[in-house]
Amino acid sequence: MIGKGGKWIVFLYVAFLTVLFLMCSTDLIIREPEREIHQIAVIIEDARSDNYSNFRKGIDQAAKEFNVDVHFITLYDKSDAGQQMELMDREQQDGADALIVVPVDEERVMGKAMAVPVVYLQPKIMENPGAGTIVIDYEQMGKLLANEMQNDIPADCPVWILTDSAGQSGSDRLFLKGADAAFSKEGRTMFVTAWEPEAVLRTAMGALGVGEKVVLLAENPEILTEVSNILVENPNAMEHVCGIYGRGNTVPILNNLDSGRISGVCVTDDFSIGYLSVRAAVQVLERADSIPVTADIYYIEKENLREPDYEKLLFPME
Repeated sequence: MIGKGGKWIVFLYVAFLTVLFLMCSTDLIIREPEREIHQIAVIIEDARSDNYSNFRKGIDQAAKEFNVDVHFITLYDKSDAGQQMELMDREQQDGADALIVVPVDEERVMGKAMAVPVVYLQPKIMENPGAGTIVIDYEQMGKLLANEMQNDIPADCPVWILTDSAGQSGSDRLFLKGADAAFSKEGRTMFVTAWEPEAVLRTAMGALGVGEKVVLLAENPEILTEVSNILVENPNAMEHVCGIYGRGNTVPILNNLDSGRISGVCVTDDFSIGYLSVRAAVQVLERADSIPVTADIYYIEKENLREPDYEKLLFPME
């Protein structure tokens, strides 16, 4: 039998365990500090591209991990830098703690003074554009693609570079600058022409003799998609093309790559870009070190499109 003193010891022991349990499993005695929820606005051009889907998945994943409330805003008018800057001011006034901006006009938008931190997804135009930076090195992308092209195509095959001079963006210019540097280094013959579907095809085919061929390089995903679809409908023109190359990872581009209509593309990891942009914004808000991050670039052909690493990159799971 337990004596009176022993009963008190047992009682005190049980009471101690009860208090210890309450302290460990509830906040009734020791209340855990609440994590601040950061309000972050993401301002992009539009949400219609397939690149946006992976970018959004990366942002959503980071928002869960870093306790962030994300608000997405798209422009009413495509490529309207003035409107984008007005939206930046509006979100700042509405209480956003930080902004993530994909600038439609890099030099104008990234030069704007803001009272809150701004993370820019920028194509390496300005040295110090904001508190946090995710750099997409389009010039290096152009060099990588040009070098891969030269490994695939005959040395005497000229390159026709298809451009959109009216709607050319900073990323387009840097991409072509890198490609031009790589082609010039190897002495490759190049022709730069404005992309007007039927006119380009007539000019290109008219300049070729029997048996001659060209390789086509599109400066942006839109031209790449259009030219690959048009050539399927023009088999006579297709006979003179020894390759179609460009950049982008939209579903139409990947389908055309898988079918062999497109020979090779350069892509970025849009999921990681979205994730890293939120992480950079949180680091700046919490006064942590935030150094510029350069996004990885990949070259993909039909042969490696279905490799597990590339499938994960192009089709990330939520």
